[in-house]
Amino acid sequence: MSEKYLYIETYGCQMNDYDSERIKNVIGIPETKDPSKADIIIINTCAIRAKADQKALSSLGKFKNLKKNNPNLIVGMTGCVAQLYGKKLLSNAPHLDFVLGPRSIPKLPEIINNIEIEKTRIVETSYDVEEPFEIMPYHDKGKVTSFLSIQQGCNKTCTYCIVPTVRGKEINRPADDILLEANYLIQKGVKEITLIGQTVNSWKSNGLKFSDLLNLVGELESLERIRFTTSYPRDCTKKLIKAMKTNPKVCSHIHLPVQSGSNNILSKMNRTYTSQWYLDVVNRLKDEIADMAVSSDIIVGFPGETEKDFEQTLKLIEEVEFDTCFSFKYSPRPGTPAAVMENFIDSDIAGKRLSILQEFQRKITYKKNEERAGKIEEVLVEGISKNDPENLMGRTSQNRIVNFAAKNNLVGRLVNVKINNGFQNSLLGTII
Repeated sequence: MSEKYLYIETYGCQMNDYDSERIKNVIGIPETKDPSKADIIIINTCAIRAKADQKALSSLGKFKNLKKNNPNLIVGMTGCVAQLYGKKLLSNAPHLDFVLGPRSIPKLPEIINNIEIEKTRIVETSYDVEEPFEIMPYHDKGKVTSFLSIQQGCNKTCTYCIVPTVRGKEINRPADDILLEANYLIQKGVKEITLIGQTVNSWKSNGLKFSDLLNLVGELESLERIRFTTSYPRDCTKKLIKAMKTNPKVCSHIHLPVQSGSNNILSKMNRTYTSQWYLDVVNRLKDEIADMAVSSDIIVGFPGETEKDFEQTLKLIEEVEFDTCFSFKYSPRPGTPAAVMENFIDSDIAGKRLSILQEFQRKITYKKNEERAGKIEEVLVEGISKNDPENLMGRTSQNRIVNFAAKNNLVGRLVNVKINNGFQNSLLGTII
């Protein structure tokens, strides 16, 4: 009997990347990069914005002819779009065999077995999964960084966000399970772990808070660095800042989405803080932690956003000087309170604002990267540079990419690199 192959396409955030690795592990067959050679095709989807939603549905259409030519091919959709639309997907795509929500990944082998034997089409989008973290991720040999999920779902009620709908209420993973997976990854050669969750710093379990978890993970031998994402501003406590400051393995970088610089818009978004409160937290981080880098997410064109609101967002960007910023036009999501708000912003106006904001941030990022020239940075070597196969690449504690000439046997090592040049998206240096 010939060997079976899995083809998987992934859209969305780090959580989806992590879930795809879990899917690979639970299915347990080799992966192919060519869908025409696959026996199982899975599209792991994101629904955070309409564009990501449409990409996933478009991707599904690509495999219609493959299914027609090979009726035994199994085609499935997982992730947030699967959770959002459920049975509708089976009705709209006759070549789709199963629809699976994010929490049901442990059920995949049983689902695939039922499809193979009974030729049934299956929808599994229940939140009632006994062990949602049961499956560990697949980890590629030689990869020295890894995500580790400590949380699923979200208890926040941001009016624009569909995450609580598609991933359910917040479930926090017990610390012992997190440490077990961390040790598993370390044994595989991982030197840097990124703890991930929808609002990762709201994690709590058995009397422990996120600051305690950082310290527990920091005690693991052979682990060089700890990162975490995505953080909610209100949960950036004094204890967390202290843990970041005193734990030498925690990187000097935080991704802290602000979403808007206008108190009016923040209130409409139900973000529970003001722009001044956010600035105070950022200033506290920078005062306590040397060379602290802050990145963020921003939405422009939220319903009711005026020119004054937008100018306040630019002012906040100027004051914080984010190292990087991911910015998007507001995208209404079905079932969210913001989707039925009045005063929608014209798409052209929102697009113009987005272009202005992104150009404004580009100049700040470029300036900050240029300022690194002449400095010596500690870099964790991750592998071959995408820009030049003769070079290696790694990241600084502040999450800046550095390219430099060196031998391959340095992968996984912390090295000192003198920065020669700063560019828009990376630094170029010489190893010391």
